[in-house]
Parts: sequence; C-alpha cells; structure tokens
Amino acid sequence: MMKYLSSHIEKRNLAPFVWIGLLMVILAGCSRWVWMDNDVPGTFRMDTVLEWEGQPYSLGMETEDHMNHPLRLDNLQMYISEVALRNEQGDWEKGDKVHLLDFNVQNQRILDAFPPGMYNAIRFGMGLPSEINADIDPASYPNDHPLSVVGSAGMFWTWASGYVFVKYEGKYALQAGEQLIEPLSYHCGTDDSFRTVTWELEQSIQIRRQNLTTTELVFDASKVLIGEADSIDIVLDPVTHNSEGTTLGGRLMDLMVDAWTIR
Repeated sequence: MMKYLSSHIEKRNLAPFVWIGLLMVILAGCSRWVWMDNDVPGTFRMDTVLEWEGQPYSLGMETEDHMNHPLRLDNLQMYISEVALRNEQGDWEKGDKVHLLDFNVQNQRILDAFPPGMYNAIRFGMGLPSEINADIDPASYPNDHPLSVVGSAGMFWTWASGYVFVKYEGKYALQAGEQLIEPLSYHCGTDDSFRTVTWELEQSIQIRRQNLTTTELVFDASKVLIGEADSIDIVLDPVTHNSEGTTLGGRLMDLMVDAWTIR
C-alpha cells in the first residue's frame, strides 16, 4: 500500500512538469509554423496596357506622331528585369526573373514572387544588367527562358554579342494622305542603354502569402517620340541600331522611362 501511494504521489508531482513540457513543444511548433508562414511568398503581377496619347492602342493601327506624321507601329518588344518592391523599412525586395514583353501578343504580364508585407515603391529595369547582357551564349539557357535561343528570337545581336533591349518598329509617311512606306526602326541595346524606372506609390500595396496581387502597368508608345526634355523627328532620325554607339538610342531610352505609368 505504501509503495502504491509513493508511486502515485510521484506521478502527481510530475504532472505540472509534463504539462509545461508539452506547452513548450506546442509553442515551439507554433513559432516555427509562423516563421514558415511568413516565409511563403506571394505573387505580384503587373498587367501591361499599350496606349497612344492616353488612348488604347494596338499594333497595326494608324495614328499620328507629335509632328502630324502618319504613323503605324508594327512591332514593340522589350526586356524588363530586376523588378523590385520597397518595404516599409526602406529595403528593396528583388525578384529574380527576366521578362520579354511582346505587344504583338495580348495580355502581356510581368510576374514575380515577393515576401508577404506592405510595399510603398516599385522599380524595374528596362533592358538587361551588364552581367547577363554581353558575352552571353543564348544556347546556355533552356528553351522556355526569355534569354534562350528560342525565347530571344530576334532580340539578340549575334554580331555584337549582346541583347536588343527594345524594338520599336513601324512605317510612316511624310504627310497625311500618303502611303505609309517609310521604315521606322529603333533597336536599342548595349549596357549603357539600361534604364531604371521607379514609382513612389501614393497607397502601399500588400503582398499576402500564396495570394496574387495585381496592378496595371501602362506604356504610352507616343511618349517614346516626345517628352518634357526631348523629342524625336522620325523623318530626320528614322533608324538606329545603337549597339553601334549612336546617341539616338540613349535619347529614346530616356524618353521611354517617362512613357510608363502605374494605374
């Protein structure tokens, strides 16, 4: 009887410690679960919209430039890289994808994964940073990559060992009523052509784990030819392949920075 009582007392005295131990295990598990939960990214998507002078535009439509030259864009392609969001602590979270926008294809989108949180600024690069531009073999990428032989078709200068950052192509006429037969061909590239576009957001966006957050990214193609500080006369300067080192390509890339808006 005494032996049974002693054993029973020992069990009762151990009970609080058992409960404490279980509670610690549960709290540790919860803490680990919270950490893992915060570590799961969300998806940020920018749906691109093409405009001309603030109105919806599709490639192949005839319009006019700022000097009243009849104009039709037939091809508009560009590389977008280094997409980043700035959190409320002032740190930039960077995506790791490269995107090739082709406005001949409907519903062009830029998607990247980011940690959950609130973000008050967006930025991205037009073109490619130097480490993935020059002296790169497109054959080193899988076919579904935008820098591969297949993915970059028409966007790689084999003779210049680098990628074309932007293609802006079409036809124009000298005056109204004439056929659009004059070629317009702007091919911008080289490391010096890389530009960064940044927006300070009036209202922060929230990225939630495993959720999709979207915004609209508008490109006004008319602003490639005219801006606050510069304008391009397509009759005097209808062509550039600025891998050759011309300054026209740099001017066009500067104008393109202001052609983007977040909506």
